[in-house]
Order: sequence, then structure tokens, then C-alpha cells
Amino acid sequence: MKVIVAAESATAGKLASIVQAFPNIWRGRVLDIGCRSRELKDALPQQASEYLGLDLYPPADVVGNLGRGLPFNDISSDTVVALDVLEHTDDIYYSFAELCRVARSYVLLILPNLYEITVRKRMFLGQRISGKYGLPVNPPMDRHRWMFSFREAENFTHAMAAKCGFKVVGEGCLTGPRRSAIGIRRIVSSFPNLLSPWYVALLEREK
Repeated sequence: MKVIVAAESATAGKLASIVQAFPNIWRGRVLDIGCRSRELKDALPQQASEYLGLDLYPPADVVGNLGRGLPFNDISSDTVVALDVLEHTDDIYYSFAELCRVARSYVLLILPNLYEITVRKRMFLGQRISGKYGLPVNPPMDRHRWMFSFREAENFTHAMAAKCGFKVVGEGCLTGPRRSAIGIRRIVSSFPNLLSPWYVALLEREK
């Protein structure tokens, strides 16, 4: 299992590491689903001729909701990116299919692993996992709807990719800079359910 190490813990470092890990997919139109503040655009190489970001709120280029369907034609973007997005949707199966519907060549996604050791430690100590979980008194604006392991994310992605006419051509573990040593990377690769915070997958449309 490939291990991708973010150069730094900040979002910019994570995105740059993902772009570098998959260097051959950033051509033509890149559609960034759940783009937040459009940080991915700054990490892209120059050959990405067109960037388009979609999210629930500005500064997205397009304001829309993946869970209600993407406002784009079939196979209208060369690469579709959904980093830490699918777990926010009510119908993750429909949302996955929407990513594939609008992708001409590639879909790149990241899914969180809630079986990772730091999450297990927090649960064991009775601590809050993050603001994306729990049962707050006031309704949150956003939260994760799904809780799954690395292996569950992997199995789900392979099965859904096949249903949507795609194949998984690259996948791996994404970790922070504290697990960058070669020896630690090997351990992460051997025990991703325990040690990898994220599952990363690159899907390619079947010819």
C-alpha cells in the first residue's frame, strides 16, 4: 500500500502532497468538489488549464450541493476531486456516482479513517473526536454522516468504482509529517486501519 506523507499538517501541505503523488491527472478541467477556500487551485501545476470549485458557500466558483446532484453535464470535467467530502453527504452512494458521472477521465478522493489510533485513544479516554461528530445542543451547520474504517473505505471505493464504470488505478495511506520516516511508513502500510488517518484513491474511467 502506497504511503503519502503530507509535507506539513496544514491544508496547503496536504493538498500539495496529493498533487505531487498523482502528477499525471492535472490536465484540462479540474473540478474540485467541496473546494472550501479553493486552496487546491494554488497547488495545481500550470498544465491544469481550467480550475472550477464547487461548495455550499462562496468563494466557490459554483455554489451547489453534491448530495442534491451536481449542476454539470456528463463527462464534463477531465478530473474530479473530492477530498474529505463524501462523508459529509447523506447518501454517500448517490454522491459517489455523481462524481463519476461528470468525470471524463479521473476521480480522486480522500476518505477519513475513524479507526485510526488517535481516534481510538480519544474514544478510550472519553474525549470528543472532533466537531464533526457528537450530539451538540444546537444543530451544526455541517457534520460527518458516516463513520468507517480504512478497509471499509477501500472496499466501498472498489465496489462503487466498478458499478460506475471506473477502476481503482492508485490508492494508499495519507498521513501527517510525524509519520514520515521510512520505517514508520512501512508500518503504516502494513496496518492502515490502525495508523493511516485517511484513505486515498485514484479512479480511472474504463475505456
